[in-house]
Amino acid sequence: MGLLRTLLILAIIYYGFKVLARYIFPLFLKSFVKKAQENFERQQGYVDPEEAKKREGEVNIKTKTQSQASNENAKSELGDYVEFEEIKEDK
Repeated sequence: MGLLRTLLILAIIYYGFKVLARYIFPLFLKSFVKKAQENFERQQGYVDPEEAKKREGEVNIKTKTQSQASNENAKSELGDYVEFEEIKEDK
């Protein structure tokens, strides 16, 4: 009786995994790939062509926010970049 029960449990696990692999895992994979693609497009600054057509001819004025202005001020306070060249001395 124990052998039959063990075989039944193994069969249920096997067919359960097959069902998961066939129907459930592709759904998770599809959502994962879609999310990764959206992140990639956002990082690359991709603009949807339909969205670009909607904005065609519009005039947009972008102003610097206070945080952006403070970042630029902090960079200018660091000083100038000085290019130098090492000179080898012969002894």
